[in-house]
Amino acid sequence: MSPWLGFMALAAAQVTWGPQPMWLSETDDVTNQQRLHELLRQAYFTDYNARHPEHRLANALTVELAEFQQRVPTTPSLALAVAMGKYHFAWYEEDGKEMDVQSVWEAAELLWLSIQFSQCDRPELPMEVFFQRMCHVRWPYAVLLFSELGREFASRYLTEEAANTLERAISSFDAMKRLPHYSQTSWQSPYDMNFNEEWFPSTTTGPVWDKSMVPLAQLVEANFHVFRTELESLSEDQGLFDELSFEHSRVEGQDSWPEGAWRAVHLRQATGGWLSRACDRTPQTCAVLAARPELSCSRAGAALVRLRPGGRLKPHFGPSPHLQLHIPVQADVGARMSVGNRTLSWQTGEALVIDGSFIRQEWHNGVRGEHFVLQVTLCHPCEEAQKPLYGPLACGSRPGLSSPSAAQPVKYQDASTLPVPFAQAALWASALPDLAKCSSISEQCPPDSQHGGPNPLSALNTWNYVMNNLRGALRHTQHGNIDPAVMTAIGQVQEGIQSFLAMPTLEQYGPIIALATQILEALTPWLQQQHPAMVRFSFASGRSGRPFVPADSRNPGSLVFRLSNGIEMPAIGFGTWKLEGEACYRTVLAALQLGLRHIDTAEAYQNEAEIGRAIHDSRIPREHLFIATKATSVALGMAEASYLDAILAGQLNALQTEYLDVYMLHAAGVEEEKLQQVWRSMERLVDLGRVRALGVSNFGIQELESLWSFARVKPVYLQNIFKVYKQGEQILSASTQSVMEWAHNHGMTMVGYSTINSWPHLLPPLSDPHVLQIVKAKGRSASQVLHRWALQHGVAVIPKASSLERIRENSLLLDFELSDTQMLALDGLATLSESTHEGLLPRWREDVFGLAGATLPPRFDGFVEAMRDQQCILQPDEVKATRFTLGGGGHGISDCQAACHAQADCGYLVFYERTGFCHMFRSCQQQLPAGDGAVLMTRQ
Repeated sequence: MSPWLGFMALAAAQVTWGPQPMWLSETDDVTNQQRLHELLRQAYFTDYNARHPEHRLANALTVELAEFQQRVPTTPSLALAVAMGKYHFAWYEEDGKEMDVQSVWEAAELLWLSIQFSQCDRPELPMEVFFQRMCHVRWPYAVLLFSELGREFASRYLTEEAANTLERAISSFDAMKRLPHYSQTSWQSPYDMNFNEEWFPSTTTGPVWDKSMVPLAQLVEANFHVFRTELESLSEDQGLFDELSFEHSRVEGQDSWPEGAWRAVHLRQATGGWLSRACDRTPQTCAVLAARPELSCSRAGAALVRLRPGGRLKPHFGPSPHLQLHIPVQADVGARMSVGNRTLSWQTGEALVIDGSFIRQEWHNGVRGEHFVLQVTLCHPCEEAQKPLYGPLACGSRPGLSSPSAAQPVKYQDASTLPVPFAQAALWASALPDLAKCSSISEQCPPDSQHGGPNPLSALNTWNYVMNNLRGALRHTQHGNIDPAVMTAIGQVQEGIQSFLAMPTLEQYGPIIALATQILEALTPWLQQQHPAMVRFSFASGRSGRPFVPADSRNPGSLVFRLSNGIEMPAIGFGTWKLEGEACYRTVLAALQLGLRHIDTAEAYQNEAEIGRAIHDSRIPREHLFIATKATSVALGMAEASYLDAILAGQLNALQTEYLDVYMLHAAGVEEEKLQQVWRSMERLVDLGRVRALGVSNFGIQELESLWSFARVKPVYLQNIFKVYKQGEQILSASTQSVMEWAHNHGMTMVGYSTINSWPHLLPPLSDPHVLQIVKAKGRSASQVLHRWALQHGVAVIPKASSLERIRENSLLLDFELSDTQMLALDGLATLSESTHEGLLPRWREDVFGLAGATLPPRFDGFVEAMRDQQCILQPDEVKATRFTLGGGGHGISDCQAACHAQADCGYLVFYERTGFCHMFRSCQQQLPAGDGAVLMTRQ
């Protein structure tokens, strides 16, 4: 296959650790910074733990940063990466507590260069682009670096250097304040900068809040005696403290000096969940805090922090929006903290409430005596869910920012537009370890027709997902010079896959894998440089048929779906497949103690006795539980229908209950007359009162229709696979109606299993880039997002977990929700999994990604590309066409060309490929450099 993507220039860098080579973009400096930071962090913390608290590769980092810095003059897209690398990993001198002034000076200059490279200094930059390029982060960090460097020079009595650097800090601050985003802030000096004001500009309480305004501060002070003993015990056990501080560490680099002088034991992480080992030592502390709504948001956290004499935490900003509460467990006289322009000291047992998004640092000038503080990060009082806890607050909101539940303050003007990572998903799926085992049919990849694990059928299913993501990436790219042979080759692979799945032959397999691999290898350099495509979603079907699932932080056991026979079923349950013995007992008991009331098992699981013991020991009244199990041997024809009474009696005895809430056939194994005999036996159990409702599991539409034709007692419960790739069926049927829709129309409530598992194929949804894109936006775990997606479809969930932390995580589904656009994006993953070269599958899913129809981006005739990375000047206004922009991002190039063609005064078009924005002009006599893949076109 001939090269076809030569228009994309790449920079390759060799590093002494990490991937070889490391691909870096010549245009996208934000991605460069993220890649380099992660590699630096991995190297810095290699073999770094409680037993080996040394940074073995620290010298290698210094060398690598110096080499990258030498490349900045010729590759300015590296400036941001090197600047932040120096900030995070070279703040202090080697083996010394002093600031490395040379390194910090270089970081400040490089950050200033990155501001110019990204055009963050241009007032006309659209606000959406300002956020996408992280301009709102670059500016404060640049001012911070110059300011702190000037203060350091002053402390060393280097008067001239201090004056010059502080003058630079002020000039940078003034330039920042002239930009539209900062012009309305109340900031008067660099130490007024804070990220919370970006969210709530009317909140002008400053860096320190009046603790009487914060109910949690009063509660913590009132209960200080309750958990002081726990926290002191943890602080006194130095070995355990150090060991726990290395678990769940959120340190990003060289944040403190000397080693071990500033450490934190996390009780709760901002990524979610209370940490069992630390909370085992501080159960009352964790319990008091966990019950508070102020810690219900994704940024909330809690940690016990130790500061030793001589230690210091370098200046940094905190994420937003949030507040931070400090209550010293053991205050030492030498410990201090600065927040913005305020310097504070601590008093044991007295709470301080600060705005941690100001510049903040901590230090200890004493010579002996350790300092311990409980630091609690809480949701901002101005968030809608928090306002009822507080008195009147002037909050306001800043146009252009999204809900505080999002991971970053970026909002697209058109709420129906989302970034979709086709390229990243293709690379991810093609690199799965189990897929690598199936490069050929062998002992590692046996020709087994059963689902699960590496085998040819699962491998080809995965390659089909890769090919459809490639189609999506090509469909949404804005470049026109794509060789049609690429799409032809992708079609040949997918045609071969369908042929193999219809009639597997060993001779077919090798050529299919070879061609798929060849395509992927040819496209990999291009794919590595692609940003997520901005896709505009259509809401043809809206939310019709979807039940309302609250997001009010209620107890997980209190959300119920009503079965059609009137029985209420908790919508969030606990699955027990593959849980055995004592582990099964412990986890079921933990799930019940955490508030779950719906337990699912089966005859085939062979764990009903352990579940029964857990139910008994929980002491929860039987009427408050919902117990569902399955008849396996009769359903599969391994036992006669006449044995069903005895089988159920054994299950009831094991579960220590007199009745079941739902009894279901495990699969559609027996057919026709045999099925009728089995179902009549099931109905008899309802008549006898041993079973409240009947259900089925692993039934397709055809089997359901057959059962429906003769059943006297209709099944009201359907338990099938329900995951983003397989939405109701393990093997896709040709029906134009989904199993979920059929069940809904016939009064059946659906329960989904394997929502987060790779079974029955190889794709693990928890690490799919499509899922992680939404995870990042919501600030929740992948498991929570996927289970919430199922719930919002009206499908109950029964997540299984083997640890207390995972059980708790999987139950926290009722304090956030997914938007319609996010739901559609996740729905569309089934089309990426199932669609073929011939058309869209499943037939009942919307073509939200545009896989059907055109295979390449449509182009509008009459436009010629004039230059790249340039834009027409925006002033004076007379140069703009009547309709200057389509509004929002996410447009295709053909949309912009059509809009320009429709107005007589549009002669020039600037299209920004990465964001899907476009501007239209009457004339374009002068140009300016532009990023975001800008393409300047003239109309013929």
